[in-house]
Amino acid sequence: MSPLPLTVHADAEALAGAVAAALAEAILRGVATQGEAWLALAGGSTPFAAYRRLAAMDLPWSRVHLVASDERWVPAGHERRNERALAEAFAAASGVRLHPLAPADADPAAFAPEHAAILATAEASLAPLHPRAFDAVLLGMGTDAHFASLFPKVTPPAALDAGDRRPVVALVPDPLPPEAPYPRVSLTLSRLVATHALLLMISGEAKRAALEWARTRPASEAPIHALLAAAPDLAIHWSP
Repeated sequence: MSPLPLTVHADAEALAGAVAAALAEAILRGVATQGEAWLALAGGSTPFAAYRRLAAMDLPWSRVHLVASDERWVPAGHERRNERALAEAFAAASGVRLHPLAPADADPAAFAPEHAAILATAEASLAPLHPRAFDAVLLGMGTDAHFASLFPKVTPPAALDAGDRRPVVALVPDPLPPEAPYPRVSLTLSRLVATHALLLMISGEAKRAALEWARTRPASEAPIHALLAAAPDLAIHWSP
């Protein structure tokens, strides 16, 4: 098996700088070619230093659209909502437009993955983009090899099928992550890989080991395997 195509950075600061620069390049390319730029961005703790660096750059923010790669099914303003975290990280980016994946009144107790209405907000937010590709997608990965909110064992196979055209999926992680024990709405693999620039940002030896492990496991057990298989041009950025 060939080595993973990792770009190794000396530390977290260098990692954040490189990812911010790559996203800025994607924004400028999208605005130049399409008149606007669309980015799908990961939540979690790792990427926010990069987001703050990016937000401080002099870029055409009024032409930039941001959407989370996945969202916790909690109300707008909730401390665990990715939309809120992105809004705070991009506070300096005057004019940037942030599109929700969950309604403002999302109630975890009323979540029902089988109900089509659960996906209505996400589908409406993504509708202006269809069928265009994202200009950039930045993903993270958990030590259980999930990405976005596509978790092992509970993600429907279609959501990990690069040939499936459904853009979003609703699911309940099992077990629920203790730091964010909520149902989720997530972009699917097919929607995430439809992009001009696809980046995976990870840090620490545990996540590098998890990524190596996932290469030999089925996607149902290690969802990131499906991403690696579907996206040969994936740019993986890692720091110890």
